[in-house]
Amino acid sequence: MTRADRANPALAEFLEKSRRLEGKRLTESIPKEYFEPRVGRGLVGFLLSVGIYGGSVAGVLLAPHWLLWIPLWITAGLGGWGLHCIAHDCGHGSFSRSRGLNVLVGSVALMPLLYPFHSWRHVHNMHHAHTNNIELDTDWRPLPPHLYDRLSPLGKVVYAGTRTWAFWGGTIRYWWVSGFRPGFFPKASMRREVRRSIAFTVVAGVAHLSMLVAVAGPEALLTGFLAPWLAGHLWFSATTLMHHSASDLPFLDSRQWTRNAGRLLMTTDYTYPAPLRLLTHNISIHTPHHVAPAIPFYNLPQAQAALKQAHPGMVREHKLTPAALWDILRNLHLHDAEHGGFYQDFGRRPVPPRETT
Repeated sequence: MTRADRANPALAEFLEKSRRLEGKRLTESIPKEYFEPRVGRGLVGFLLSVGIYGGSVAGVLLAPHWLLWIPLWITAGLGGWGLHCIAHDCGHGSFSRSRGLNVLVGSVALMPLLYPFHSWRHVHNMHHAHTNNIELDTDWRPLPPHLYDRLSPLGKVVYAGTRTWAFWGGTIRYWWVSGFRPGFFPKASMRREVRRSIAFTVVAGVAHLSMLVAVAGPEALLTGFLAPWLAGHLWFSATTLMHHSASDLPFLDSRQWTRNAGRLLMTTDYTYPAPLRLLTHNISIHTPHHVAPAIPFYNLPQAQAALKQAHPGMVREHKLTPAALWDILRNLHLHDAEHGGFYQDFGRRPVPPRETT
């Protein structure tokens, strides 16, 4: 630890926790039975989200008044996000031991977002391998001020918007950059899988949208697909942004970043109301997932309890409140390498590290 690190109490505390994790096999803290998938239980979760998404879209198409569309779009987005959470397990192989079943269910589950399964899987695995590494993470990585200044005017608008008022577009940009670009991925095997997923998504998507138009007319493309798609990205963006962004949670360079810190220390778990936790398949219990992605969603609460017992004070848990998201959107904009890898706002003012409440 350097003298500059010691002068920053928040960073010093973080690096001390990281040092205490060196050489530990974190997965050994979790009983092996929590890694076993139960396909039937996973399918129940899949069908629950299918029902919410499909029922909400049908409600929009049959609603007697347009004022009913807004709550139905929100629930459709929740259903689409729930399906993404099922695809999340499929992408990590925790839905079943069958790779073919994982690919099939994951590909279908991502259809409300029109996200090719292997495109999402590979870019998401990059995030897991480098969580909160300022050089290599793919999710919500804040730009240093000097790189922000080099963006084009449009680039600045997109970046600033997705860090503030248009945060819901953050995962749309993620989808746009990685979803349909096989060349984005470094390995030939990845590119082959991505091409297959793109082909499936295009064929299935055209069939789905054509059916919508045939049943409800061209306006259904907007009311029955685009609006739920946007609502799904709102859930997607808010959840992932809050998991890894906090004033006291740094993005570190490769000199200070460690794999165990990325797995255990760099995620914030938010306590959801029980119904929301059910409908989002425990996605809010995210730290044990980063420690051991092979754990199915229905075993995450038990895995988290085991981690908390084995590593006291290491698991970050906070209550879900609108203020928590607002604090991120108002303050956490640019990377502040000079003050330990925390944040600056767009006024270039350092944001003091403090616990999220």
